[in-house]
Amino acid sequence: MNRRRFLKSVSAVTGTATCLEWLAIARASGTVVPRLHRWFPQFPKPRELWLLPTLWEVQEGMILESASGLVASAIQRRDCDFLIYEDAASDGYQRWFDEYCKANSPNVVKLSLDEVVARLLKVNLIRGYILYRYEQSDRQLHSEGKIDESVNVATSLASAERALIVSEQFVERMQKLGLKQLLDVRDRSETWCLSQHDFSRNVLATADPKTRNIRSLMIALNAFVCSGRGEAYNQALARCSEDVPVIGWGCEAEDKQTAPSSKWGLFQTATNWCTDLQIFASDVIGKSVPAEQLGYRHARHWSALDWGDGLHHVSFTLSDGDNVQWLMGNFTSGGEGPSYYGNSKRGSIPFTWGLPVPSLCQLSPRTLSEILMKATPNDDFMQFSAGGYFYPDQYGKARRSTRALELHAERLRAYMELTGIRILAFNFMDWDGVEARAACEIFAAKLPELLGIYAFQYYPYSAGNGAIYWVKGIDGDEVPVVSCRLTVWAQTGRPRDATPAAVAAHLNRLPTAGDATTHDAFSWVLVHAWSRFRRAAKDAPLDAEEKDVAQDKVLPDTARGYEPAIWAVDRLESRVKPVTASELLLRIRLRLRPQMMLTRCLSEAEGNSSANRHSKEFKDRVAEIRALLPKTGGDPNAARRCFELLKRV
Repeated sequence: MNRRRFLKSVSAVTGTATCLEWLAIARASGTVVPRLHRWFPQFPKPRELWLLPTLWEVQEGMILESASGLVASAIQRRDCDFLIYEDAASDGYQRWFDEYCKANSPNVVKLSLDEVVARLLKVNLIRGYILYRYEQSDRQLHSEGKIDESVNVATSLASAERALIVSEQFVERMQKLGLKQLLDVRDRSETWCLSQHDFSRNVLATADPKTRNIRSLMIALNAFVCSGRGEAYNQALARCSEDVPVIGWGCEAEDKQTAPSSKWGLFQTATNWCTDLQIFASDVIGKSVPAEQLGYRHARHWSALDWGDGLHHVSFTLSDGDNVQWLMGNFTSGGEGPSYYGNSKRGSIPFTWGLPVPSLCQLSPRTLSEILMKATPNDDFMQFSAGGYFYPDQYGKARRSTRALELHAERLRAYMELTGIRILAFNFMDWDGVEARAACEIFAAKLPELLGIYAFQYYPYSAGNGAIYWVKGIDGDEVPVVSCRLTVWAQTGRPRDATPAAVAAHLNRLPTAGDATTHDAFSWVLVHAWSRFRRAAKDAPLDAEEKDVAQDKVLPDTARGYEPAIWAVDRLESRVKPVTASELLLRIRLRLRPQMMLTRCLSEAEGNSSANRHSKEFKDRVAEIRALLPKTGGDPNAARRCFELLKRV
């Protein structure tokens, strides 16, 4: 069967089969699981894993990172058949590692760092070491200030030199193991380094010289490594190909890192605290990780909806953008897990989680699998930042082309098909500006299964105040772009950033759907992942939940994440109904574009009712629906009658 026809037959814009149903149909029809574009390589499966305990000393860890990166580079060249795994303190990592070993059956060998170095030297996978100076300043991590760039220079050149990166403190220890100094880069800058080697143009790396994590992946990918600021950063961005990732995280404010990368058509991944990614990236979707485990199983269908008159519908969403490290760290479990996906009350309210879907599919599909497999019927998902953190209204602007955005949109389609997650969310510099609208039109034109786009602004998130605009999609479809109305966000002083109580009070005052339904009958609320609140009595002032609550301390009587969202829902009046992000989009389509929505519903119903389509009852109902359809754009009663008939069909 033609793949496009197949997809259209099982997935309409207004309602889709779940991913598990899609996969079952795919197998029955001989259709292959979508081929995913990889921004990161598929690392070969290792025959053996060298297992080391966690190295807490940063400079010692730098040596291990470089050893692990050189081995990962070698296995891609087929020069070895093993990888290095550093035992992680996170229980999530431990679960995924255990599952990985069960699925892939590597021979696991426990070694010390010195034993690893000696073995690598013996098999000629390392030639020596590069000497750098470790920064000893009191500068805060990932902050601006005077920076010693030499470790970033050493990391950049490690792949070309097949060298470990070694600080002054560990020189003697490495020399005793037989390593010789190849380069001294203690006084070299990132700008100098960029001219010394032909680094990969398919990836860029940013790192704080005080941190060690993910340098192994940087080395494995032959990435140029910089601190994410200044001349070297801009030159490195300009030389890279369009629509490629920036791994790690640098030493500037969020927007000062992300705006330049967006303008050059690169996206951030927030991976700076990840570990062992080359191991998890050797899992193969469809083999060691079953594709069925990466499907969203609780998609809401239009036929399950009511008409919704007299109700204001609201959807709450929590995410920290395309933050891979958070999803792999404290999102599902650990000390912070109960604030988020590990909350024991999860599933008690309709709620939506923003996920970095493409990044997880490539770098750690087991993490995504665990999240989706543990979803309750009240858990919904969106592709947050949609494949990487960037500002769509700035993407590729420095190249004077929309090509980067078009590539990114095209590449997302397979991930949408695989997971069944058909919602995108983006952070814009100007959420409804000309460039933002043009960007949304590109995504709508490239993604036939797209249900809708949620939009928030870098500052403030709620600039749109719930307004909705529409962009042209495929085959006459119009795709809603829904702005953030409110945020559950503590102590900002901005008018629509508020406590759970204040958010609920605002929602309780908003209009409901009726004969003259507008966008004011629907709300999208973002829950700030890091804001802490203290629950207050219902008769307390609306700001009581944030008053005198320390945001930088974990106190037993405060909460953040999922729990404050429950507090907000508890305060909603009966006429304000919480729903998932998917259901909110379906309702927006149904009430604000009824003729378009109902026409597509009829097309789907006819396609799914082949056994009954020749019965008189079916024909009579379809005839009545077709007679009503032309009136549904301007007559709410006709639209409602048409909808009720379609549900019965």
